[in-house]
Order: sequence, then C-alpha cells, then structure tokens
Amino acid sequence: MDAGNVRTAPSEIESTYNELAALVGETAGPDRHYGFWAGPDDDTSISEATERMTDFVLARLDVGPGSQVLDVGCGNGRPAVRLARTSGARVVAIDIDRQALRIGTEHAAAHGMAEMVDFRRADALDLPFATASFDAVLAFEVTPHFDVAELYRGIARVLRPQGRLVVETPYLRVPMTEEIRGRIGPYLAMLNAVSLDTPEDHLSAAREAGMAITELVDITENVRDSFSRLVGALRERLETRAGTERLLDTFAAWADATEVGGVVMTFNRMEH
Repeated sequence: MDAGNVRTAPSEIESTYNELAALVGETAGPDRHYGFWAGPDDDTSISEATERMTDFVLARLDVGPGSQVLDVGCGNGRPAVRLARTSGARVVAIDIDRQALRIGTEHAAAHGMAEMVDFRRADALDLPFATASFDAVLAFEVTPHFDVAELYRGIARVLRPQGRLVVETPYLRVPMTEEIRGRIGPYLAMLNAVSLDTPEDHLSAAREAGMAITELVDITENVRDSFSRLVGALRERLETRAGTERLLDTFAAWADATEVGGVVMTFNRMEH
C-alpha cells in the first residue's frame, strides 16, 4: 500500500507516538509491538505475549558477546536492553522519539546495561555510522514508516559482509483496493505510516540492496489477536473518557482487517 510515497517528518512521528505510548502502555504494558500467541485459546496476557514476541525475533539475530548490533527505530528500548542482557552483544539503539530514548536510557541503567546499550537520536534513512559497522541490524515493526528500498540500502551499507538483518512487520496479504484502504487507512495515517508492503516488496528491496533472504516466517495466526485483545482492554479502560470512540474505532478496524498479516524475515548481507 502506497500512502502517496511522502516521507513523514520525524517530528510528526515523534508527536504521534508520544500521544499513543501512554494510552497503550497503561493498558498493555511498555512494549510497542505485536504479541505472539499460540492461538485463540492462549490466555497469555498482552504484556507477556509481547515479551514472547521479543524473544522470538531477537533469537534470529544470532549474536553473542563481542557482536555489534544496530536497533533501528528502537522505541522505548526494551528489546535492545533485553538483547544486550541475554546475548552479551553491544547495541546501538536509534529513534527520533526523544521521550522514548529517555525512557530506554533509564531502563538500560536500571538493569545494569548502560554500558552495553547506546541510545542515540538518529534518522533511519540517514544512518550516522561508518560502512560495515555492525554484525546485525534489527528492524522491529518499523518498516511501514519508510520506503523500504531506501531503508534497506542504508541498512546494507552499515552491515558487515554476511551480517544479518531481522525484520518483523505487518504486511499486506492481498492487493490493495479502495475498500481496504478506506478501512485501514485511518490507522496507518494515525501512525504516519508511509506504506504497507508485501513480503515480495521486502525481498525485492533487500535483493537490490545486496541482501539475501535466509528465512521467512509467517506469523499471521500468532499475531492476529493482538489488536482485538488490545481494543477490548482499551474499551474497558476508556469507556468513561470523552472523545476516545474514534480512536477505538480506528484500532478496531485494523484489528478486524484479515487482509493484514505479520511476518518475520531474516536477511544476510552478501559479500561486497
């Protein structure tokens, strides 16, 4: 899905996430990504399911002590800190959201990881790092904010030969129609999303950037309940607050969109 191919200003993304973070955080916990459930009968809490998703994604980075990892669009930094703590890798975590970076820095310090995780404000499309700086890169539910061809070119530049990129993202399962756009467009617009790409779009962009796919795992059935459970929890919490119905309807339309799936992709940087 093309949202006009207009790049959203970092300040707009920062403002949006500041408004949503507190609302979602008080309901579902601090993580800002999908949860991972075994199926509709899995009664795992939202916060536990998001931690499960974190572990599912981070395991694919396959890094250890001495590894240098870049977390692109790190949000509040919980996955970055968890990665450093569990693997021993050093992590540079970037985002344009200053509030999230502050929270991440505090979280790292509280868990004794201040020396292992370096939080920096940086633009993912203008990475301020030398060529071949990192052994692995993580893009955890951030690609809809970018033109993936431009994003992957920048990531490939900072990856070392045979370095690994792990991407977890929602994706479009069917060709876009105006009817689908009408239902899910408000949610994407609320998040200042640029596009919602197919896995084929990702594979093509990665290939052009010099990266080869090594694993693609469709997690649609595992993440399908994420937003329906979140909407249910939000409705209970916000039913007495004025002015929230439109927001809840926007979330609900995304939750009900069976045309949207979830995928985890792992790429390797080919030799220069």
